[in-house]
Amino acid sequence: MMLHFPNAIFLYPETHFRLFKVFPSLLFKKTPEIVFDAPRRIGPGHDMPIVLIVNDIGRFPVKIQSVEIALSKKPHPPRTYCFGTPQNHVVKHPFSAFQAVFVFNIPRSELQNGRYFINCIARIKKNGKETIVINDNFWGTSKLPFSCLVSGSSLPGQEFASYGDMHVHSQYSQSHVEFGTPLSIIDLFSHCVGNDFSVVTDHSYDLACAMEDYLKIDPSLSRWKSIGAEHSKSRFKKPVLLGEEISCLNSKGKAIHLCCLGISEFVPGSVDGARHGAHKAPTLPLSQAIGAVHRQGGIAYAAHPGSIMGFMQRLFLKRGNWGPADFGAPLDAVQAINSGFKTWSRAKGLWVGELLKGRRIPLLGGNDSHGDFNRYRYLDVPFISIQENFSRFFSCVKTGIYSKRASDRDLIEAVKEGRTFVTSGPLLTLSSTDLLSDSIISNNEIHTTLEFITALLISNYEFGLPFSITIYIGQLHERKERILFSKIFQNQKLEERCKIPFASIVGRGYVRAEAEFITSEKTTHYAATSPCYYNFLHND
Repeated sequence: MMLHFPNAIFLYPETHFRLFKVFPSLLFKKTPEIVFDAPRRIGPGHDMPIVLIVNDIGRFPVKIQSVEIALSKKPHPPRTYCFGTPQNHVVKHPFSAFQAVFVFNIPRSELQNGRYFINCIARIKKNGKETIVINDNFWGTSKLPFSCLVSGSSLPGQEFASYGDMHVHSQYSQSHVEFGTPLSIIDLFSHCVGNDFSVVTDHSYDLACAMEDYLKIDPSLSRWKSIGAEHSKSRFKKPVLLGEEISCLNSKGKAIHLCCLGISEFVPGSVDGARHGAHKAPTLPLSQAIGAVHRQGGIAYAAHPGSIMGFMQRLFLKRGNWGPADFGAPLDAVQAINSGFKTWSRAKGLWVGELLKGRRIPLLGGNDSHGDFNRYRYLDVPFISIQENFSRFFSCVKTGIYSKRASDRDLIEAVKEGRTFVTSGPLLTLSSTDLLSDSIISNNEIHTTLEFITALLISNYEFGLPFSITIYIGQLHERKERILFSKIFQNQKLEERCKIPFASIVGRGYVRAEAEFITSEKTTHYAATSPCYYNFLHND
């Protein structure tokens, strides 16, 4: 079997995989992985869900005797909630033979606005012996409490925009080093954090495997069919769009990932899935994968193109990086933001290079989350150590869509139209007036000269006050981008409007905006818009 040495990737690291039965592993133990998780925020009117996942319970049976959840919020003493019959909180899902999932709700009526710290205890019984698990049973993790902000505010400008996470994995993305949550849990957490939608994009190499064995390639595509059937019969609280993260080949013949939406037929890609015989399974070049999506009427977007693959991924999984030649493919959008803005600079460089060629490619944001609703647990050194990242989690960054969109098709059409922005919380747009309803961000060209355009910034105290804004202009005849306008705000206001003179602009090009926001705790939040395109070739 092909070796799989991930390089600091994926939540819920699978500790039961070994290359051989006697292969040494400090992480391996004959107990299921037991993992609690909690949202990082809950919006107004929502209960606080706490999820417990017991993975590989079929191989290593245990009984969950009871669960205790302790919530603390300064200056109040901790409150403990006891669940003596966890079986009453079981979530039904297609992998119940391998994974037990529980949800415990803390009523909103018992919560005040503010930040809570959460400790979860599971009492488990195995072979007549009772043990205790605090937050998770991974060797070497911190066991620190979860952090959750109970917010009294909706996401900024939510009456004018739809927010969602465009890159989420479910339990169907299951392999040697990862497992995730059921679709219903993704929907529940998306709803409670205040999002309007979520997009499930499981790996093509996982969806091609058998339901009962994630290492066995299944020509009948039982996983692909199962997730489609489950999705079609589910009644979600908010739209959960079903897509796929396709492994395909870049211009150098290395594996890169392409997310897609709006397809009904599976698009293959198994080269980097670390399965036996994967090299024999079809993996399409990027342009062909996009063509397969477009023939179904779907949209295709570059997945986390700002990321650089680590040595182990390049060596053992034949993974590569997105490059300028790959951005020349007919992409519908680019997920330039991936769980924070750390890789934004590289992704932006690739994206702007195409905008200056006259391409129209909107921005998207996602988090590549495999659950990780509160923090990111990942393999640091395979078979040796697990680490945590407290700044990476589900819905850490969001795709914003201007106007409210209620259906899957409406959301897909909005992406096609380029009516998007990316944000870690605040709203940012460019308008032909001073109204949010008059946003000019789209793939449509403006032909009528505007005397001014207005930048609008909306935040709340959770995401901080507007600190700065920069408006960039790309003029196609010059093939370069420059700053049209910038400002550092001195006023302590949650909403800002900036009028930018525009009457002197001629030719063809685009404008786009980036903004920073700073909280009272000195945390920085960011937002960036897709472009507004103009064509003033006949301007007198």
